[in-house]
Amino acid sequence: MRKYLVRFLPHLGCAFFFSMFINLLALAYILYLRLLFDKVMDSRSMETLFFLTAAVIGAYVVSGIMEVFRSKLLVRIGVKFDQIVAGRIFGSMLDQSVAAGGEKHTQGLKDLNSIRNFLCGTGIFALFDTPWVPVYLAVIFLFHPLLGYLACAGALLLFLLVVVQEISTSRMQASHSQSAMNTDQFLSSSMRNAQTVYAMGMFPSMSRQWKQYNNQDVYYEDVLAARNGFFQSMAKFIMMGTVVVIMSTGAYLVIIHEATLGTMVASAMFMSRALSPIMMLGNAWRSFVDARLAYNRLNELMAEVHTHDDPQLPEQDSPEKPETCRAEGISLHLAQMPVFQDISFRLSAGEMMAVTGPSGSGKTSLARVLLGVWKPDQGSVFLDDISLQSFDQALLGRKMGYVPQEVELFSGTVAENIARLGEVDSPSVVDAAMQARAHDMILGLPQGYDTRVGEGGIALSGGQKQRIVLARALYKDPWLLVLDEPDSHLDQGGRESMKEVLADLKSKGVFLILISHNNELIKLADKVLDMQQGSMRRIE
Repeated sequence: MRKYLVRFLPHLGCAFFFSMFINLLALAYILYLRLLFDKVMDSRSMETLFFLTAAVIGAYVVSGIMEVFRSKLLVRIGVKFDQIVAGRIFGSMLDQSVAAGGEKHTQGLKDLNSIRNFLCGTGIFALFDTPWVPVYLAVIFLFHPLLGYLACAGALLLFLLVVVQEISTSRMQASHSQSAMNTDQFLSSSMRNAQTVYAMGMFPSMSRQWKQYNNQDVYYEDVLAARNGFFQSMAKFIMMGTVVVIMSTGAYLVIIHEATLGTMVASAMFMSRALSPIMMLGNAWRSFVDARLAYNRLNELMAEVHTHDDPQLPEQDSPEKPETCRAEGISLHLAQMPVFQDISFRLSAGEMMAVTGPSGSGKTSLARVLLGVWKPDQGSVFLDDISLQSFDQALLGRKMGYVPQEVELFSGTVAENIARLGEVDSPSVVDAAMQARAHDMILGLPQGYDTRVGEGGIALSGGQKQRIVLARALYKDPWLLVLDEPDSHLDQGGRESMKEVLADLKSKGVFLILISHNNELIKLADKVLDMQQGSMRRIE
């Protein structure tokens, strides 16, 4: 993350430059008050009054314009930062979700929002204004040393309060952030499985568990609100008390003829201005801590997995269609436990291999390795003589087809789903649907290929989803097609159609990997790879 933030240092420097002039112009009003009391009131000069008033109004106009530019600049920085980093974070989240043994990370984009909101919020204004605190204190010293010492004492006391606030709330804030993430994950899981929850009478237990998560969130929120409220109240007390002390001391100095009335008023105004950035820093401390925690989490995320550049489809032409697909001694471990070991086979174009074996024998994991989603710990998968690791993943993915065991559709139209969320090539979409024997079924939907499915779309049966997913896998004529229990949601008519699809694909020279327990489909295979406890028992 650091290398991305460094790019914006010149822009942040420009915002700091604006802040410098804003603070310099803020001196105009305070000096105006001093001159008003010490010069104009004594001389009763209308010309001086008019000149000073015009000057301070001009300073305020310029200051207002600069504040507008500073705000717009920081907003643009936040937006540009989001545009540069969001795609990389999204890609890293996907990498971590599919990585062997990796935990799903759904917090990344929320963390990015926390950083962007801090860059666009009042917290960064406080950071820009804080370096001016010594300047204001130095000016008060010039008015009178006693006023300067009192001002420094007040500023130091307020700064120490901010430090104590950090010590008191940082760990609690981190715990609250982690608790909120856990609650969001539990809630998302509950919503995804809502039908199962109701069907199996799990609502009372799910509700009870959610209340435990929520009560923990509320506890952290309550403690943090109480602590931050206390520190904010103390900060207001210190700020107001310091200003009162400065004002009363200034009045005392006026009485003993060591200061003027203008000095008294200006010192109080300078004191208020000096403490404001520290006060703002305390008020914005929570957003600062949130941004810091988010920054650390994103660093961990992007260090653990491959960092993506902006995702774009490759422009190079596809290589020639391979004639052979082979695996040589591939092995995979998850969480240091072997999933499968020493798997080898060879397929020619148009051959189909059925992968059989009991549940937990590593069949689905093998499918992910063959698709290039997971990298084997040993061995390699080759298309002709080229290892899958040598291909660009985006290019390779366009030449692969996959029907997973758990079929899901993305939010969008049927055509967009078949086109893999890319630019819809209507002839290719229809061709894929016809190959999957899904064309007539799709035309029977309310808007045909333009029917919205997925979240916010119409409800489809498992068989309808499976046919659309099969069409998606066949889009643009893939080289290799992996089908994981492709008939699990199909009726007898659907299974017969599946046999026809497999026969057509074999005639087109597609490499077919079929994971199934259906003997009728297995009989169509040219080879059978039987897996037992992660080992290749036989291939025939």
